[in-house]
Amino acid sequence: MMMPGLPQAPRPGCVPLRPLGLGDILDGSFRVIRRNPKVTLGLSAAIAVVQVLFVAIFEVLAFARLGDIKVANATDPTAQTPLGPLLGVESVQLAGIVVSTLLGAILTGMLTIAVTQDVLGISLTIGQVWERTRGRIWRLIALAVLTTLLQFLGLLLCIAPGIWLWGIWAVSVPALMVENTTVRGALGRSRALVSGTFWRVWGIRALGALMVMFVGGFILAPFEIVGIVVDSDVFSASTGSSHVPVVFVVLTAIGSAVSATFTAPVRAGIDSLLYVDLRMRKEGLDIALQQAAARVAPVVPPAPRTAF
Repeated sequence: MMMPGLPQAPRPGCVPLRPLGLGDILDGSFRVIRRNPKVTLGLSAAIAVVQVLFVAIFEVLAFARLGDIKVANATDPTAQTPLGPLLGVESVQLAGIVVSTLLGAILTGMLTIAVTQDVLGISLTIGQVWERTRGRIWRLIALAVLTTLLQFLGLLLCIAPGIWLWGIWAVSVPALMVENTTVRGALGRSRALVSGTFWRVWGIRALGALMVMFVGGFILAPFEIVGIVVDSDVFSASTGSSHVPVVFVVLTAIGSAVSATFTAPVRAGIDSLLYVDLRMRKEGLDIALQQAAARVAPVVPPAPRTAF
C-alpha cells in the first residue's frame, strides 16, 4: 500500500512501474486488452480460428471414419453399441491438445511481446509483434512441447513434480521472448526468478488459470448446449446413430474460437506481468523502466528502443 505523502510510481501503461501485487497483475492483464485490442484480440482471434478449423476438420473426419465401429452390447447380446462417437471424441481431444500446445506457444510468445511493451505505454502493431517473434517460433514450440510433456509426466508419476514444474517454469516463455535466450536458458532463467517466491507465483498463476477457465467455459457453454441439443442422438448409444454431428462440430468450433480470443490474452498477460514483477523485485527493473518510460516519446517510432 502506498504511504501518504510518498510519490506514486508512474503508470505509462497497463501497470504501475513498481513491484506488483495480485490486483495489479490481474487488472493489468485486462487493461492490456482494452489498451491495444487490435493486437491482443486480433492475434488471438487469428490463431483461434486456425486452431478450431483444424480441430473441426479432424473431428468430422474422425467421426466419419470411426462411425461404423460397433461392439456387442453387454446387456443385450443381439444389440450392438456404436463406438464411433466415443472414439471420435477421444481422438479429437488428443488432436486439440496437440494443436493448442503448438499454436498456443506461438500466440503466447507474440502476446508476451505486446504485454511487456505495453508496460512502458508502447502499443505495437501486429506487424511489429510478428517481426520480433518469427525468429523465435521454433524455440517457442520446443519450449511448449518440452514443458507440457514433462509437467504431464510429473502429474502422472506423482502430482507433486507436475505442480512444482508448473510453478518454476511459470515465466519461461516471457524469459525466452524478452531476453531472446535458448530453451534451456529460458527454463533456467524462470527457475532462478521464481526461486524464493514459488508459492506466491504458483498461487497467482493458479488463480489466473481458474479465472480464465471460468470465463472461457461461460463463453463456450451456450454453443455446446445448443450443439448437444441439436445433435443429441449422436451421443446416445440407444439410437445407434453414427452420422457426423456437423451442427455440434460447427457450434463448438465457433464457441471455442470466441472463448480463446478473449481468454488467451489474459493468460499470457498474467505470465508476462509475473515476469516483469519478479524482475522488479529481484533486479530493480522498476527503476530502469521508470527511466525508460521518461525517454519514450509521445509518438512511438516503428522500432522503439526500450529497457526490454
